[in-house]
Amino acid sequence: MSRISSLVFDRNEQLKRATIITPLGSIKVEWRKVGGDRHWISSGDLAARLLAVPVIQRIERMVQPP
Repeated sequence: MSRISSLVFDRNEQLKRATIITPLGSIKVEWRKVGGDRHWISSGDLAARLLAVPVIQRIERMVQPP
């Protein structure tokens, strides 16, 4: 089971960083604006990153405007 450890927002209240804890290690995720769209990149062990993908998708659903 993966869980969200922390969320960091920028001064415009846009998601900037997240830390996710998985059974295989912690993952750091960063959101960046590329060509007008927001994309995320992650760092950490590949197996742990694969476990974190559903949590990242959940975070994106939580912060997207209604």
